[in-house]
Amino acid sequence: MQNANTPGASAVDPAQRAEVSTRDDGPSADCPVPVNAPVRFGVLQGQAWIADDFDAPLPDYLLDAFEGR
Repeated sequence: MQNANTPGASAVDPAQRAEVSTRDDGPSADCPVPVNAPVRFGVLQGQAWIADDFDAPLPDYLLDAFEGR
């Protein structure tokens, strides 16, 4: 791959270019993010409510509205 806007870009090793960070607003290659973050089950227990008929079929008028009829 050639880059016409950067003279000599083909002489730079791509692995060396990947280490350069132009912005300092997030994690970089120097600060690894933990891969095995702990999973916390039940964090929102009691804070959400799902209706009993959540998976019931929609009425015909709503299906028609979704289908543009």
